[in-house]
Amino acid sequence: MDNPFESLLEEKKKEVSSSPFDSLLQMDVSGNKIEKQKLSLEPAEKKSIHTTPVKLTERSGRYRIGKPDRPHIKHDGGFLAKLRLREPTAIEKLQFAKWVTILEGLEAVCSGPSAKIVGACWYEDLSDAAAAYRHFLFGKGKDRTFNYERYILNDPAGKELLENLISDFQNHIENIGRDRIKFSVTSSAYNAGNSVDAIAPYPKTVNWQKTLGAHYLWVSADIAVSANKKGDIMYNADLIINVEDQYNFNPGQNDIASGIPDSANGIFEVTGLGSQYMHFAKVKRQITWVEKNRENSKKNGSPTSRQRKPDDNRRLRNRV
Repeated sequence: MDNPFESLLEEKKKEVSSSPFDSLLQMDVSGNKIEKQKLSLEPAEKKSIHTTPVKLTERSGRYRIGKPDRPHIKHDGGFLAKLRLREPTAIEKLQFAKWVTILEGLEAVCSGPSAKIVGACWYEDLSDAAAAYRHFLFGKGKDRTFNYERYILNDPAGKELLENLISDFQNHIENIGRDRIKFSVTSSAYNAGNSVDAIAPYPKTVNWQKTLGAHYLWVSADIAVSANKKGDIMYNADLIINVEDQYNFNPGQNDIASGIPDSANGIFEVTGLGSQYMHFAKVKRQITWVEKNRENSKKNGSPTSRQRKPDDNRRLRNRV
């Protein structure tokens, strides 16, 4: 005997196995049935948001992406590049004593406002030069830190160097900074005063010709990129300018101001009575500018207080 509920169960199974969307009928505004459609949860079209990858610039000019990394800098070796170290003769010891006396006269006369009326001082305060030379005679070759802010403040070539360096920095940072928000850069070496492609000329003042002369710099910086209310691209950079030079005397060269041959002091390098040494300095600046509008850059970090003379000068009045 057939089960009376069997046909009813079969109908219910068909209803359960069918997707509810399969039997959904669309109605038009008049209530008439229209073509049955299946509802899909997939988008009508699949489109890729980014079809071309963004290519970031890693290097421009002297600058590249990266943490501070001192570049290779080759300094001249002075007289020791050609001659071997040896013991001094009696005459050379007398010469050394003579130059110590000259240094003490320089420290006594060529410091402060009064130096600007003394022809023997080239009408300049030579406090920085005196401190650097004293370290050559008595520093035993130890590294020395000096105040580069005084060079920027007191020598026209120093001012020009900072302006040129910042302009070059901004130009290349705009290239590297495209499509970036935050990044760090480090640079290869700039030279100042020692070749045709120097970032700035040789020091103009006698004080800084004798203190520093031609030298090298490299830059490290952290940069943030944003947009202002006008939609302009803004750059904010914290720079560290690293300065270095080897203080020594060189064969075949003469002092610019006096004309005295470098050999008069270079002999002290060879005999160990004096010692060439490395000169180091750091300068920090904060630069803010609008892309392609560098003329209105805001530059902070310049010292607001008086820059004191070198604290390793022998005389107290030469340190203030």
